[in-house]
Amino acid sequence: MDAQNRKLSRLKCSGEFRLVREAGVSFAGKWLVFGVWKVVPRKPKAGAALFGASPLDGVSAASLPEVPPRFGVVTSKKVGGAVVRNKVRRRIRHIQQAHLVRIRDGVWCVTVARFRAAEATFAELDAEWCKLARRAGILSA
Repeated sequence: MDAQNRKLSRLKCSGEFRLVREAGVSFAGKWLVFGVWKVVPRKPKAGAALFGASPLDGVSAASLPEVPPRFGVVTSKKVGGAVVRNKVRRRIRHIQQAHLVRIRDGVWCVTVARFRAAEATFAELDAEWCKLARRAGILSA
């Protein structure tokens, strides 16, 4: 995946992170907390178009185009200093991108690094992320 698509697949606004936290479900592990919100594409309400019919009138939600998965990473100061936080953040982003092809469309995922995530190796973080993603049901075969 090129850098442009990688940046497009990130959650950026605080409102997006809040939506995943409030409307989604979370799964906790030793080093990570994994929050997931399954996006439901909405079609406009009947009569929303002022002139003429809406292009989505009579279309079922199942036939709407799928939304690609998006990711966010949260590392608080409890994880460590700036260098340590950025190292953990880079590791988590790499793990997310490595497993992107296995993730179902239409999900937003927020991975929160716990305070001891800096002590974990890359392999341990990868194993835990995959375990939490399987528990969340977002990985396809």
